[in-house]
Amino acid sequence: MTDAAKQKNVFRLFQGTRWASLLVVLLVAGCSSEPAHYEGAFSASQQVKGNSESISAPMDMAWGSVLEVLSQQGFLIQQADSKSHIILANREMRSKEDKDLSHTVSATVTLLPSSIQLTRVMVAANQTTELHKKSYTWWHLLWLIPVFPTGTEYTTVVVERDTVRSPQFYSDFFGAVKKSTEEKKESAPAS
Repeated sequence: MTDAAKQKNVFRLFQGTRWASLLVVLLVAGCSSEPAHYEGAFSASQQVKGNSESISAPMDMAWGSVLEVLSQQGFLIQQADSKSHIILANREMRSKEDKDLSHTVSATVTLLPSSIQLTRVMVAANQTTELHKKSYTWWHLLWLIPVFPTGTEYTTVVVERDTVRSPQFYSDFFGAVKKSTEEKKESAPAS
């Protein structure tokens, strides 16, 4: 290779690295200027409306009512810490409209005593929607015509994951808890 050819190759390499450097700088500048969506997690606009309610019952009665409601609605209690008054529960449901979709609701319930006869109940819930696909592997005649299945492959893909913000979700929960505490009050012996 001649000196002129070597100089041309070095020039091309240098020119290529300049373009690559410029591309990297543009990508970094473009990506760094956009704020992350999670940065506003504690802003007032991100508050979940209706996920907190005061229950007119002592702490132990409200605790029992919350556990009862969660169990009756098919939630699996993952953890119930009576010392810190936190309950972790989740429920899996198949979609009624599409049998290939399933929903998982995970809830954290926190109870705080406001007074002797008043308990503050707060719920934070997330939902995940998954798509379940089943596909078959076929034996082909002459590599063209599928004749019979030789195997099955199952795939699960997360379609959606977000915080539950539906006022109806929280309203139904608190309505059931209030009803349960009223029933407990009526059946409790007068002291």
